[in-house]
Amino acid sequence: MSDLYELKAQVVVVGAGPCGVTIANHLGMYGIRTVLIERSREILDYPRAVGVDDEALRSWQAVGLAEETLRDMIQNVPAKYHNSKGRCFAHVRPAAQPFGWPRRNIFMQPLTERALRRGLDRYPCVSVHLGCGLEGFVQDADGVTVTAKSDSGEVLCVRADYLVGTDGGRSTVRRLLDVELTGTTLASKWLVVDVEDDTLYEPYSAVYCDPVRPHMSIDLPYGFRRFEFMLLTGESEEAMQSAHAVEGLLRPHYEGKPMPTIKRSRVYLHHSRIAERFQVGRAFIAGDAAHLQPPFFGQGMNSGIRDVTNLAWKLHAVLTGRSGDGILASYDTERRDHALAMVNIATWFGKFYRPANRVYEMLRDAFFDLVQGLPNIRDYILQLRFKPMPRYVEGIVVHRGPIGKGSAVGRMFMQPRVETVDRKQMRLDDAIGNGFAVIGVNVDPARHMSAEDLAFWKRLGAQIVQVNKSRLGGKYLTPTSDGTLLLDDVEGGFRDWLMDRPAQEIIVLRPDRYVAAICRRTEIGEVTAEMRRLLR
Repeated sequence: MSDLYELKAQVVVVGAGPCGVTIANHLGMYGIRTVLIERSREILDYPRAVGVDDEALRSWQAVGLAEETLRDMIQNVPAKYHNSKGRCFAHVRPAAQPFGWPRRNIFMQPLTERALRRGLDRYPCVSVHLGCGLEGFVQDADGVTVTAKSDSGEVLCVRADYLVGTDGGRSTVRRLLDVELTGTTLASKWLVVDVEDDTLYEPYSAVYCDPVRPHMSIDLPYGFRRFEFMLLTGESEEAMQSAHAVEGLLRPHYEGKPMPTIKRSRVYLHHSRIAERFQVGRAFIAGDAAHLQPPFFGQGMNSGIRDVTNLAWKLHAVLTGRSGDGILASYDTERRDHALAMVNIATWFGKFYRPANRVYEMLRDAFFDLVQGLPNIRDYILQLRFKPMPRYVEGIVVHRGPIGKGSAVGRMFMQPRVETVDRKQMRLDDAIGNGFAVIGVNVDPARHMSAEDLAFWKRLGAQIVQVNKSRLGGKYLTPTSDGTLLLDDVEGGFRDWLMDRPAQEIIVLRPDRYVAAICRRTEIGEVTAEMRRLLR
């Protein structure tokens, strides 16, 4: 008879990949009793994600792990796109850091997963169970009962308030919820090859947009490199993974140079699919369990990090009584449309990598030659401004007046560096903490709130902030109310914000650093009333 272990928790997370460990770190930071179960005892060591964006780093910043994970990454990595003759027709070089971190970073996923797992050691409220596979779960009005079995036969029974499935593309949670993935699977297969002891000096990601065999070469940390080759019709997976075939694909890249050591290879199908819904009762799915996209845009894992960062603060708000459970429905409302947009653009990029014919290739090259002389269009492309950014029109957001394209509400807020009254400079998020924030630009929001409204924000755990124009030696600082955090706008980010939006003196930030509302100082009472209604 198997041993039976019973646990009580507030949240059960199934799957300890990057998304599962990220949400476990967020819940641990919030003090939420969390059980994390993972079928495998070891971190998978085969080719997977290689790209981390600034939004993911900002999420890890919230749990104090951005700097640690960044140490194992190559930062600000450019990308070069070549035509079938080998000519570079586009060179993407993202330099801006609007969210406080480099936009395009290359990483080794096992190293990052280890860092994220080590982060869980800080939280006594998080219990990790490796080698423990999900067997089933049942929901009722008060919670979820989860049953799992370890690889040694022990049975784990967990009673929790909520369940989060981050268990990958073949998600058991999604299957048990009877949620379908809709979309397509591309007919082409891709061979992914990782090499070590790399001898190429190509410190960028190279994409060869060939009509016959498109392929990629990606510079990885610590002397590794990744290649991805599209398999042609009639090429078998087994034959193309042989040492002879792989060496034949690699050799043109190493003419006159020693060949690297082939570490591993694997054949992938590319899926463009999204779940019909991200929530069923008290159970949620996120990451690859909720959406699958081709790797061409490097946003698969990053989209999943956005999912769990969105969900974590809402679970915390509900479980601590700061909000009604109705806000949990906004997870699907806010995340699903953007996840679909990322699936679609990744699918489009796959078609872009393989031009349909030579005429299409010539037109594409001519377009990129043309935009070199058009700075606005050139920078839009080369600085990755075309990446679809989340914008939450519905959900936990307050739109005052018509919803225009230029509105900041529902978008991620910038993260400039600021300075405290004791002259310490830091990123904005590190200064204001990980909860809600009500930020006044050259104004103290607390001075324009009623006692009742101020009490509401305090109960919510919000930080009231006044950001002043940059000063010398502190002499331009102005007094604030008790409890208002005073910051200095050392980089001029808030100065530029207010110059472009003179009627937007107060910004309400959610814990995930999306703008919940913007208003004048005289309108903060109305915004507070609407936030109280949304959070119930």
